[in-house]
Amino acid sequence: MRPGEAREDLVAYTALPAETGPTWAPDRLSLWPVEGGRFGIDAHYHGRTGMERARGQRKRLEKVGVAATVKRDGEGGLIRLGPLTHAATWLALEAFLGRPLPADEP
Repeated sequence: MRPGEAREDLVAYTALPAETGPTWAPDRLSLWPVEGGRFGIDAHYHGRTGMERARGQRKRLEKVGVAATVKRDGEGGLIRLGPLTHAATWLALEAFLGRPLPADEP
C-alpha cells in the first residue's frame, strides 16, 4: 500500500502487529508441495529472539490443532510443519499471517 492510500478503516488490517513483545509473524516463510496434494511449511525467525518467537508460534499453532517442530538454525529459530492437507495449510498460514482481508463489495 502506498502511504497516500492509507485509510482509517484499514488500520485493523495492517500487516504489522500492534501487540507489544515478540512478534509472531516469521521473518521468512516457505511453502512447498509434497506428494498426495499435501504441503510443507518452514517459518524462519531471525535474531537473538528467534527461538523464543518460534516457540511462541508453535504454542499458537498447537491451540488450533496444527503440530509443528522447532529447532535452532544458523539465523535463529525454525518451525517446520508438514506434510499438511490443503485445509491445514490454510489454517497454519492464517496463524502465521492473520486472516485474509475481506473482499471488497461492489
